[in-house]
Amino acid sequence: MQIKNLAVRARLRSPWESVDLGIALARKYWWQLFIVYLLPAAPLFALCYWLFPESPTLSILFIWWLKPVFDRLPLFMISRALFGSPVSIGQALKHFFSQNRRDWFMWLTLRRLSPTRSFDMPVTVLEQSTGKARTSRLGVLHRKHSGTATWLTLTLYHIEIFLLAALSVMAFLFIPEQYSDGIDWIPLLQGDTQWLEWIYNGLYLFVMAAVAPFYIVSGFCLYIGRRIELEGWDIEIQFRDLLERQQREQESHRRRKPSTAALILICGLTFGSLIPAPPASAASLETPQQAQEHIDEILAGDDFHQMKEISGWRKKHKSETEAVKEKFPEWLINFIEWLFENSKDTPEVDDEVKWGPTIAKILELLLWIGLVFGLGYLLWRHHDKILQSLKWQPKPKKKQPVPETLFGLDVRQSSLPDDVCAEVMRLWTEGDKRASLGLLYRATLSHLIEDFEFYFGDHLTESECAQLVQVRQQEPNEVQRPVSPALSQFVQELTANWQQLAYAHRPPKEAQVSSLCSQWQEEFGNDR
Repeated sequence: MQIKNLAVRARLRSPWESVDLGIALARKYWWQLFIVYLLPAAPLFALCYWLFPESPTLSILFIWWLKPVFDRLPLFMISRALFGSPVSIGQALKHFFSQNRRDWFMWLTLRRLSPTRSFDMPVTVLEQSTGKARTSRLGVLHRKHSGTATWLTLTLYHIEIFLLAALSVMAFLFIPEQYSDGIDWIPLLQGDTQWLEWIYNGLYLFVMAAVAPFYIVSGFCLYIGRRIELEGWDIEIQFRDLLERQQREQESHRRRKPSTAALILICGLTFGSLIPAPPASAASLETPQQAQEHIDEILAGDDFHQMKEISGWRKKHKSETEAVKEKFPEWLINFIEWLFENSKDTPEVDDEVKWGPTIAKILELLLWIGLVFGLGYLLWRHHDKILQSLKWQPKPKKKQPVPETLFGLDVRQSSLPDDVCAEVMRLWTEGDKRASLGLLYRATLSHLIEDFEFYFGDHLTESECAQLVQVRQQEPNEVQRPVSPALSQFVQELTANWQQLAYAHRPPKEAQVSSLCSQWQEEFGNDR
């Protein structure tokens, strides 16, 4: 894969953003992906009709089970299109057997019902990983996005069912009323007519082919988003762009004529090379043996021999008998013996009567355990509403200590001037731009801490502090003061300008600083 040819912007995306990108790409290439999925499946469906005309249900079940086989060609096509090397439908069909040659047995047996199939398939098809390499790779990928991939599978499975039901109802609506009254629907609904079942199964095959591009491409975009996050493709692309720009600039400098300063420098270097070099002293020359001794002395120093003593608990090695006892605890053995003792009290007519009470007691116990766990889960899930209905107020949480400095800036209210904006513009006019914008930034942090009860720890960066403000604006709660969209936008803009000035030494324009002051007054007023 050539990352520089990526057809979409390489940036960090949330899982559902990646799914949305997949839906957009599937809409763009839907017709090609639909055809390349349907062409191998339709002849196989026709072959099943020819060989097993009396088994329509088994035939469509067989086609449905082969979905991982049909998924690979659309995945192959969209991967080539996404990296700037699109292939036609005919070229893709030529790769049908080559794409399905690797690891097909596992995908049709153990992995067939995997809820993350669309997310895992690129590891086999594109990375061509199998065995332990595939397992370790999926272990890294599944730390994130696996839940989204599961919900994607469930959602599109239900969409298939809804589309099939909708098409069936639409077909019924096209039947004229004078004919629909005379149709005997009971044999049709009971499945006594095989021709109708074959039509219904063909309709389901069409629905599968129509939904498959969205499922395959969305899972592939989830995979691409996870790789961008793990491998930093966005950073790599930026570095490549910088390297190409530098190479173009160097090439343009080479084509230019040498300047007078360059000629003087070349002449100076030429005359300097004619002056004989001073003889090297014997002390500065070292034999290989002396150099090795010097290296050994350095390696023998304290810098390369630091030892640490670490104490802690570790698991004790146990015998096989003790391991078996731990594997089957004593209470479990006693419980099973109790079940068998109770079962012996019943009359032994045959084996079925003997085992009946035991199975019944086990099922009863499982039901009671399930009931207890279900009630516990409901109490834990809705404990806030239950406490509110009982009018029980929890103890107020202890306020976290308010920091006095953040990022080297004094954020105490007492350190702010009476009129913040006036002082900001005065410092800006005098030319002290860093102190001017820094005053506005620390005044904003101070008000967010005091008025909105934000806790900004020393471990956070400026961007993470701004992200906390945005999160509260998007997900307000009843305990803390809500943040308006205008305040969230102001904090994002001010943070970006402060980072540009503090780290890149790029001050904003005076009109922009004046606009920030106006927004600050609207949000916090003229006081401190």
